[in-house]
Amino acid sequence: MVRALRRWLEANELLAIITAVLCTLVLLSLVLVLGGYLIVTR
Repeated sequence: MVRALRRWLEANELLAIITAVLCTLVLLSLVLVLGGYLIVTR
């Protein structure tokens, strides 16, 4: 399992990094928007 994951990451290194960064940005923006909405509506 670990070897397969390591091989996949080495083969798709750039794609994996871009995907991780995009997912992190989307999650952070969702948290900020939802948090701001909850603060404003209370």
